[in-house]
Amino acid sequence: MRLLMKWKKFYLILLSLQGPGFLGPQRIDRVEVVGAKQKKGDVSLSERLVGVKEYTAYIIRVWSGKNQWEVERRYRDFYTLYRRLKSLFADQGWTLPSPWSSVEKESRKIFGNASPDVVSERSVLIQECLHSTIHSGFFSSPPSALVWFLFPRDSFPSSPAARTLVPQSVFSNRGEDAGNISTLGKTISLIVEIRPFKSTKQMLEAQHYTCAGCHNHFDDGMTLMRDFVQTLGWGKPRLCEYTGQLFCSSCHTNETAVLPARVLHYWDFIQYPVSQLAKSYLDSIHEQPMLCVSAVNPFLFSKVPALHHIMDVRKKIGTMLSYVRCPFCRTINEGLGSRRYLLEGNDFFALRDLIDLSKGAFAALPVMVETVSRKILEHITEQCLICCDVGVPCSARQACNDPSSLIFPFQEGEIERCASCESVFHKPCFSKLTNCFCGAHLRTDEVMESTSSLSRKASGLILGRRSGSAMGLGLFSELFSKANPEKVKDHKDNDAFILMGSLPSNFL
Repeated sequence: MRLLMKWKKFYLILLSLQGPGFLGPQRIDRVEVVGAKQKKGDVSLSERLVGVKEYTAYIIRVWSGKNQWEVERRYRDFYTLYRRLKSLFADQGWTLPSPWSSVEKESRKIFGNASPDVVSERSVLIQECLHSTIHSGFFSSPPSALVWFLFPRDSFPSSPAARTLVPQSVFSNRGEDAGNISTLGKTISLIVEIRPFKSTKQMLEAQHYTCAGCHNHFDDGMTLMRDFVQTLGWGKPRLCEYTGQLFCSSCHTNETAVLPARVLHYWDFIQYPVSQLAKSYLDSIHEQPMLCVSAVNPFLFSKVPALHHIMDVRKKIGTMLSYVRCPFCRTINEGLGSRRYLLEGNDFFALRDLIDLSKGAFAALPVMVETVSRKILEHITEQCLICCDVGVPCSARQACNDPSSLIFPFQEGEIERCASCESVFHKPCFSKLTNCFCGAHLRTDEVMESTSSLSRKASGLILGRRSGSAMGLGLFSELFSKANPEKVKDHKDNDAFILMGSLPSNFL
């Protein structure tokens, strides 16, 4: 138990030491807005009021060394980038490059955002602003806000180029309060503990009434329209259930996600509203084995039988794989692909594994691991002569029911061992034998039963002497009626010899 607590503490420390949630490439060489398209989806209230149902997605092509990719971003994403960079530059005492000065004016447009002229103007503005920031010389590597905007969010975590941390000097702070504000929304880590409840007022005071994502004050840019909208209950600060922080409507679009902490503590798979930052992060770790069940909530195994069963099968797979001595192991790894971590005997799971287990009879994970376990077992015991070499024959020898069936070290649940010499037997063969070939008794249960039977008879004999004559006669009659026939024959002609068993019951 003490070892488990130490491991849990170590695991939680590792989680607390995680760096920025968004890691980026070492450099971005060039960007170009190559087009735009209309997409159906989330549009602002003002646009819905006039019947607008589509928004404009700007297609941005990015070059980084020999790599090249395209991303689609809305103008409001670009405006979020502007506010983050503005806050970052202000913290350092810098000024944004001149093209950014037109962003505020352009962002005040409410209607006609899908017109060709507006799309063309904004495409040029986005490209000029990005180009000026990339070549500004302020950063040795791209800041996290720029990486968030330019890197594909679906493939972001697994990219080999995404391994350079954003320099912490970029986020140097002026005083403790300023530090609390400037780090909001810039870093994110795996959260597996349930956060204590805080009122909206407490959270607003802790965040100094600023959005945790873009650092914009919640009252900035308040217009008559926005004031009216907030009066109706729209546009208020939105709580991210993952980070426990408040975000504006631009950084929190009411997207939902399953929370790892709720799953590990309550087996709760309800989707809760989260910020865009948290949504992107949770999507990025959805298939990564980052959740250590025993470190967070070891009692979950006893509460969820399916999870306990999966762990048993994984441990069996891990044990069997250690006896695979041929390239078959590589075949299994290739077959599982990104889920090859299931071959390990630890209890790290990806969020998608636990979500799959929540489906009960429709879960695919139990079938998959059982199939893998069966294939490995068949390979070792029946198909491969190299791996089969680790097996030993049953110690019952000629008495074995199936001499061709070898016994393998990982079959502890299917074998019996001699307590004296540690010889292994098939369970059916073991049940037939009385003694091992080393001379030790195997059927200890029968030996004990025989001993107890003799003890009971001896006790009955003693009690019989103290009981009445009729009971005593019946006991002696039963004992002596089983006399050796040869001895009876020797005394057949001896008139003085009378068998006690032949006396009538009322003789005495």
